[in-house]
Amino acid sequence: MENRNRFNELAAHLRRLLKSVPYSDSTYKDMEFILTAFEKYMITNAQEYYTPVIGDALVDYCENKLHVCASRVIRAKNIVSKLNRLLKGYDGNEALWCDHSVHIALPEDLQIVLDKYILQCRINGNKETTLHYKRWICAKFLANLAALGCISTNHIKGEDVQTAFLQLKYTRYWERIGLFLRFLYEQGYTKHNYSCLLNNRKKYPPQPTVYSAEEIMAVENSLDRSTASGIRNYAILLLMTRYGIRSRDVAALTFDNIDFENHRIHFIQQKTGDPWECELLAEVETALLDYISNIRPRDIDFMELFITLKIPYKPLSGYAINTTVWSLFLQSGVEISNRRHGSRVLRSSIASNLIYEGVSTEIVRKVLGHSTKHAIKSYARIDIESMRICPIPVIPPAGNFAALLSWKDGDR
Repeated sequence: MENRNRFNELAAHLRRLLKSVPYSDSTYKDMEFILTAFEKYMITNAQEYYTPVIGDALVDYCENKLHVCASRVIRAKNIVSKLNRLLKGYDGNEALWCDHSVHIALPEDLQIVLDKYILQCRINGNKETTLHYKRWICAKFLANLAALGCISTNHIKGEDVQTAFLQLKYTRYWERIGLFLRFLYEQGYTKHNYSCLLNNRKKYPPQPTVYSAEEIMAVENSLDRSTASGIRNYAILLLMTRYGIRSRDVAALTFDNIDFENHRIHFIQQKTGDPWECELLAEVETALLDYISNIRPRDIDFMELFITLKIPYKPLSGYAINTTVWSLFLQSGVEISNRRHGSRVLRSSIASNLIYEGVSTEIVRKVLGHSTKHAIKSYARIDIESMRICPIPVIPPAGNFAALLSWKDGDR
């Protein structure tokens, strides 16, 4: 983008990016109000070029000169952060949503190779969330190699590959690391295809844990909604029990994603990068307004909805939300013996309960925000009650197989 530091160029480009996202009409109107206010400030103060310092001045202008409401001050800060990312050269989703992945320092040669791999993955069509995950896990693997003395791909040995991989502690990373090692071999960075050293042993996915609608309601009713944490956690729980929203997406929700005027909730799923939108149910809306109006800390810079309740304030992470759900199951009195009880079970429970009520798997797929139809296979596996009505009779054993079944230790 030419003249990247000219405010008019930045604002025009940001408007084009915002139109590519399924925001509600009221959200567009709100962002347009802020951008127009910014433009008036630039004209009044004879400013042509944008800098982060001017960005701070724009927020101050909205807050102390225009005296906009607190939610619009937060909106102004959010737009300034987007302008700052455009100024740095980010584009597309990278300009609209920050990369929260942790940077891992690597030797220069290894960093160059990793950057080339991520670029290749981007060319192949990987979405930004997938790219962030690949960069993070491959960087951890390369950091382990560097600690073993492999500061460039020329130094990599099979023994070091296995050691560095095992230090990641989770064998499920084999797929990501295996693809990266194959890339190194195919591009000539290594003499051998070390991906063959990592075992690929697929495990059949376990039967999803399912809780009945009555059990889910018992968990909801177990919250003490006379406390600040109870009110906040109740709003979080309803988002997950009513919609099946993933914990990471709940953590990433901002004021931009909730349209109280039109009773809609919408966001971009972090796992798939696909948009998700639904009606804002009355009980969910009431719980959110109760939390925002009475509990959520005021005068803070974060756009995220769900914040810690003690100083220093910070947004809740997906991990913290999953831990909260886990704890709520424990205190609810619902039987959890040999059953998983994290946030993921709420999605499988919604799928199971909807299918049991006769809702088509295609509708269930759309409700839960899956981008492919392959997920229907998992939903079919948890429809146990429907399976019971069409069992296939077992054929009686015969011949050598029958003899084998009747064999005893004393037989010769």
